[in-house]
Amino acid sequence: MIDEEKALESKWGKDGLCMGWTAFPTALIFLQSQLQLSSTDLNVIFNLLIHWWDADGKIYPSQDGIAKRMGVSKRTVQRTLDNLVELGLINVSHTKRKGKYKGRNIYDLKPLSFQIERLAPIVKEKMKEKQGDKDD
Repeated sequence: MIDEEKALESKWGKDGLCMGWTAFPTALIFLQSQLQLSSTDLNVIFNLLIHWWDADGKIYPSQDGIAKRMGVSKRTVQRTLDNLVELGLINVSHTKRKGKYKGRNIYDLKPLSFQIERLAPIVKEKMKEKQGDKDD
């Protein structure tokens, strides 16, 4: 892990990493079209990923915060989250309201993780086959 952190620091600089860094599988990029993800969908996923600290952890960033970082409306984020649920890539649950407190949305990225785990080997094999065709 230390070597990976040094490699990241050599790419981005120590100050560039002062807010941390987030790992995600490259397959997420290669599967973007197959998973029917728009660039907005992918951006929202990346915003959720920065809050996914534990494999079984709860992810609960505010929609306002995501919207502000992306430079879009909260409604755009809400529509995107609804689309990700409809695609079967995330699950959303809600905490209970307490007085003025509206409760939180809790996001589960396990469905996305399962899809990537299932599809990545297939895409990797196809890429190898294409590379083999080019070598011939």
